[in-house]
Amino acid sequence: MFKISLRLVSDDGDPAQVSAATGMVADHAVRAGDRSIKTGKLYKFSSWSASVGPKSGFERPEEAFEELVSWGLPTAYTFRKLKSESNWEISLVVVQEFRNTDNPMEKGVSLNTQVIEWIAAAGAGLEIDQYVYY
Repeated sequence: MFKISLRLVSDDGDPAQVSAATGMVADHAVRAGDRSIKTGKLYKFSSWSASVGPKSGFERPEEAFEELVSWGLPTAYTFRKLKSESNWEISLVVVQEFRNTDNPMEKGVSLNTQVIEWIAAAGAGLEIDQYVYY
């Protein structure tokens, strides 16, 4: 199972600025200095994230990667501008859970050239977290 998101993190950035610049609504956003509803503690950094593909997860990542590419290179360049002008760090986060290592559908992550181009245009890093459950 996969879950993929685009995540931005900043010491003091305003998540509303990310949404305004990209026209995208965050699935999760917090601003440094705001108080956590769960813990009551102040957030030490700002973050903004949006799911790519179904939030509930999916078997293969290709459709989510197609969705990311469909956002277009102009959107990727907008993220790059936010990075350079407002000090946001950007990552495409791919989480993969292996539940059946004998299943050929649960093998690795492959990125096509369009996905790599979008990530590069956005100035984003790529984080791949893989968890094996037996």
